[in-house]
Amino acid sequence: MKSTKHVAVIDDSESVLLLIKKMLSCLGYEKVSCFSCPQTALDEINFGKTHYDVVFTNLGMPDIDGMCVIRELGKMNFRGAVCIISDLEDRVTELAAEIAKLQWVYLLGSIAKPITLDALEKTLNKLPRPDEMQFLQNAAMSREELIKYLIGGNVVPYYQPKVNPLTKRVESVEVLARIFDPERGMVLMPNCFLATAVQHGLVDLLTTTIAEKTATDMETLAAIFGPDVTVSINLSAQQLGDLSIPNRLDALFKAKNVLRQRITLEITEESALSSPEQLESLNRLRMQGFGVSLDDFGTGFANFRHLRHLPFTEVKVDRSLISKIHNDHFGQAIVRSLADFSLESDCKVVAEGVELSEELEYLTSNYPSMLVQGFLICTPKPIEELEAWYLKWAAQCECSEKVKS
Repeated sequence: MKSTKHVAVIDDSESVLLLIKKMLSCLGYEKVSCFSCPQTALDEINFGKTHYDVVFTNLGMPDIDGMCVIRELGKMNFRGAVCIISDLEDRVTELAAEIAKLQWVYLLGSIAKPITLDALEKTLNKLPRPDEMQFLQNAAMSREELIKYLIGGNVVPYYQPKVNPLTKRVESVEVLARIFDPERGMVLMPNCFLATAVQHGLVDLLTTTIAEKTATDMETLAAIFGPDVTVSINLSAQQLGDLSIPNRLDALFKAKNVLRQRITLEITEESALSSPEQLESLNRLRMQGFGVSLDDFGTGFANFRHLRHLPFTEVKVDRSLISKIHNDHFGQAIVRSLADFSLESDCKVVAEGVELSEELEYLTSNYPSMLVQGFLICTPKPIEELEAWYLKWAAQCECSEKVKS
């Protein structure tokens, strides 16, 4: 499969191009085109006959730099993945990555120079399948299409574990919405339908559908991970403005005989959490026994004042603070403060978006009671695949412990 993928590498250094091409060959990628001139590469990608599955571009190049390349790829509606190569400081690279997302480019990740074979392999392992890539970048579906999927029962929950690195146990799983298209046999990602749900007032119906299916799965999840495993469901700050939502969720899980203590609502902050209605709904959820989690801490409107004054039982540290935390003193300072706060307040901390072994090692060494979540551990999976993953994970952990001893 690797040998069929076309890769383009853009760098003004001929020696770097030769090195990356050799590494890609070692990893099984033989169809590699190298470009020392960014404009030539852009012309080839835009007008050439070859479809490129992934483009690696150096960030710091004269005349046309990596940000220009990414901007032009966005303009030409490039349908492959993009990876940034950089020897610049982390904050410059991270901002370039954020800009790439705003250009509607699918960013695979970034690799620091000097490039290693391991870093290249880990990045390419995140390359989606062709059908996934197609739907990752598709335009938002119409209101009618989404309603059809909702009515047809095609909205399905995928689960991503939160692992205790000390015990190696899965203590919680986050529920993520997916849509299964039976006609094409494909799974549609949230960026295909979430904006449509928000625009047309279908978020509550989407949340209710996922919550009902999750409630049905609770017995299976308990059989896989143990009776104490909890489940997290995403709820937007905007939804909290509806004072009826706590009672509706309470009735839903009560009807399914699911204890509210086993359900956590992850509050995503696309807007400030400040209106009386939002605060009342948040408080009522806690009064009813639900856990409440502050999602994406470190982005948007989230701050320590929220944690101090609102009854959160969990805080999730955004990937932007976890990325390369082993070398990031700013991220280390924030996470250290959160860890200290959690000890005082009995509020769990979850590090989300863990993708590098160095990140996991740093977190495990310094904060062994902090839960970790991310692609390094497990990608979101349908419930049918969770048990097989957990058995494999447990075996890997056991093998690792034996090696250490």
